[in-house]
Amino acid sequence: MPGEAGLFFAEWDEAHLAALAPARGFLESVFAHAPYLGRLAQRRRGTLLALTGKAVSHVVDSAINAAFEAAQTAPDIAAFDIALRRAKADMHLAVGLGDLAGALPLSQVTGAVTRFADAAVSAALYAHVRFNAALGRCAEPVSLDNPLPGLFVLALGKMGGRELNYSSDIDLVVLFDAERIALPDGQEMRKRLPRLIQAMAKSLQEVTAEGYVFRTDLRLRPDPGATPVALSTDAAFHYYETLGMTWERAAWIKARPCAGDVEAGQRYIEAMQPFIWRRALDYAAIDDIRSLARQIQTVGRRAEIRPAGHDLKLGQGGIREIEFFVQVPQLVMGGRNREVRTPATRDALAALTTAGAVEAPIAQALVQDYIRLRQWEHRIQMRQDEASQAVPADEAARASLAALAGFETRAEFEAEIEAVLTRVHGHFSDQFEQDRPLASQAGSLVLTGVEPTPDTLTTLARLGFAEPDRIWFRLNGWAAGKIRALRTDRARRLFAQWAPQLVDTLAETGEPDAAFARFSAFFEGLPMGVQPLSLLMNEPGLAADLIGILLLAPRMASDLARRPELIDAMLDQRFAIPVDSDPTGAFRQRLLKASPDGMVFEDVLNQVRRTVREERLRVGTQILRGTIEASAAGAAFSDMADASIERLAAACLAEAERRYGEAPSKWAVIGLGKLGGRELSADSDLDIMVVHEAPVEAQTWFTRFTQRLVSALSVPTEEGELYQVDMQLRPSGKAGPVAVQFSRFESYYGGEAWTWERMALTRSRLITGDPGLSERIGSAIETVLRQAGEATTIIADARDMRTRLEEAKPARSPWDLKARIGGIQDIEFIAQTLQLVHADRLGAAEASTSAALARLAEAEIIEPDDARALADSLTLYLSLSQLLRVAHGSGFDPDRASKGAIGALCQSCSSPDLDSLKADLDARAERVRALFERYIHLAE
Repeated sequence: MPGEAGLFFAEWDEAHLAALAPARGFLESVFAHAPYLGRLAQRRRGTLLALTGKAVSHVVDSAINAAFEAAQTAPDIAAFDIALRRAKADMHLAVGLGDLAGALPLSQVTGAVTRFADAAVSAALYAHVRFNAALGRCAEPVSLDNPLPGLFVLALGKMGGRELNYSSDIDLVVLFDAERIALPDGQEMRKRLPRLIQAMAKSLQEVTAEGYVFRTDLRLRPDPGATPVALSTDAAFHYYETLGMTWERAAWIKARPCAGDVEAGQRYIEAMQPFIWRRALDYAAIDDIRSLARQIQTVGRRAEIRPAGHDLKLGQGGIREIEFFVQVPQLVMGGRNREVRTPATRDALAALTTAGAVEAPIAQALVQDYIRLRQWEHRIQMRQDEASQAVPADEAARASLAALAGFETRAEFEAEIEAVLTRVHGHFSDQFEQDRPLASQAGSLVLTGVEPTPDTLTTLARLGFAEPDRIWFRLNGWAAGKIRALRTDRARRLFAQWAPQLVDTLAETGEPDAAFARFSAFFEGLPMGVQPLSLLMNEPGLAADLIGILLLAPRMASDLARRPELIDAMLDQRFAIPVDSDPTGAFRQRLLKASPDGMVFEDVLNQVRRTVREERLRVGTQILRGTIEASAAGAAFSDMADASIERLAAACLAEAERRYGEAPSKWAVIGLGKLGGRELSADSDLDIMVVHEAPVEAQTWFTRFTQRLVSALSVPTEEGELYQVDMQLRPSGKAGPVAVQFSRFESYYGGEAWTWERMALTRSRLITGDPGLSERIGSAIETVLRQAGEATTIIADARDMRTRLEEAKPARSPWDLKARIGGIQDIEFIAQTLQLVHADRLGAAEASTSAALARLAEAEIIEPDDARALADSLTLYLSLSQLLRVAHGSGFDPDRASKGAIGALCQSCSSPDLDSLKADLDARAERVRALFERYIHLAE
């Protein structure tokens, strides 16, 4: 081999040898171990000489320009093919030598090969459109960038990810928009376009005396055995919507337009996103990827790890395992997290690390090993330009490869190969570990057959089920597919694997029968089972959390049954982080990011509902777990409402201006009641008021805007409901206009309003709208409160209103902590009434009841001990209310609640049992009512 290299240089003249002298030793070594590069250098001497004074990138750019020039000027196909192959040879020589010299990192090597591949495909497409046009079969090419508008070429695989290896095949899919393609009369699209693409592919891959350009694979198109090589976008869409498989979704992760009508290609890629990235966390797809991975690993000698003959791409510990390692979490998370959708493997690992899906040390190790494997792969291919990734079986060839890879000895190289492969396979195996016991931790669990085995009944009894026979027959019916969620074979297979984990998790609740009853109601109501079962099976902690929610919170359970995709939110990295640890405005930022400006109005409504629903589940679960206090929960629910109002008001403004013209004046939305006080619970209504400065004749515009806003907040869409909206606190209530003119706002509250309406203003807060108008509204409210009237009148009216509420809306039970005598309403009346009576002393009112009590105590209007008693009781009431609202909605019956729910209720109040909690609530209510009578009284 060294002799062959010397013979190569013997044919060069002195001037050229002098130019090559500084690199001669390097070149002799390269040509000795990589004969293909020696042959290229012999054929392309000018290129080799150019590399002595020019950067590799310059030579690659020249090769690309040569390909484009040939596409435009070559007199015939033969001349074009020759020029394209020579351009490829120049690129290959430059990139190969630059790589081996250490002048190009891996990203530049793969980037240069991919850039040339893009150019070659573009040039071949343009050339064949031009040649066909000369024969009257196509219109003249429009431009080099887009020769036939409507037709585009998509790169998939490594080309799509801009990661082509040195002697890589290229994976292409060619599609066309039938409505945009223009062919001459008499030319049939379904015949002419496939012929065009076949000719293009031939120019790329046919082996001639000048070599070839790229081996071209067109088989990644839909159903390649039955479809032409150029397919309409409509046909492709139909295929993926109805028959698309998991491996195709993985392949399309890397897809991008590389030639032809790139804009049309990009639109197609965007339209494909719902197929590639499922919003529901798609653990059901992982089994398919596992199967493919196992098939690849167990073909012949790929299943072993030993350097000689090992396939660095498909064998254990190879490149494909790293790609699978990346694609699994991408497919699982990509529907919810756009940041992980990047096609390049190393970039994807970085994104997955940021998203918390891959640990940073593992990602860093895989990146380094990926670089090594790709570099070794390139050196294998540089030897003879073979489409191989296998380490040579021959010792001499391995020694030659070791030298190309920079190792002193073959043994060192082989040791490093083995270390890398073992390390990669270890990480891959950890991710794909799937052995699941088909028995419970407590013993045998056989769910098939017509009657239970004794061992299975013993297992269920040992787990604490009171009626093992009944439980078994229910599980047996599920395993046989007698419920909707388990009608498919795949769902039944998944359930059979998960059932042991299910019964163990139910037993761990301490109430297996109650937990099973709640889970049954949830599971039997699911419309389908594959996705939820795959998710629960792959996330044991999630299954425990879900069953805990089902046991403790029937209301949340029914929400989850209606929308099982909500379970996905429980795997979000933020889900377990206490919501009061979020940065200020975090939810608002997430909501705005999820529903950006320019989104279709209906999509905004759906996206806001989806985002709020997921955040409600997060906050509700944290309430159940006791990880956040009532004040944090109220603030979180209020942040959701604030952000929803802000986003939907902006969307409604855009819609109203589109339909009815520009807004005639500035406007603002005021929140009142619990929204104003930032004390919302899971199912609170929103009390809002829209105020504007438009003249009377422009009232209609704001009426339409406000009606649209109320509808946007309240109407059910395909994503369900968002909020119930109450606007009765506006001036004149239902009799007044839905949008209030600011001058009318001032005059009404300044003279006509009832005392209770002014009391309501003590809990007002500006939510969104014009800052200047909001400031004027705030000043007007402060003025109104200062001029609310005589103390005796205010107190008399407040007492009368409280009495009316007690008569009209009495408490439904002692657990109606809002309406019961001595409950939340009594405390709110004390705070609102006294703020109104003493507005001159206090200044601006505090919308929060807790803050108002503290302010009243500081001003010595309420005794400090009394304020503490009221604040402590309010805190307890709100804590219980948040928990009861999340778990049971507006109705709570302790006789129907699970032991776990009762325990959580008592634990939240540090009460030993329910009777003690009731006694504590009664005592508190008695004192609160006494304080109400003391402070809200009429002087004798």
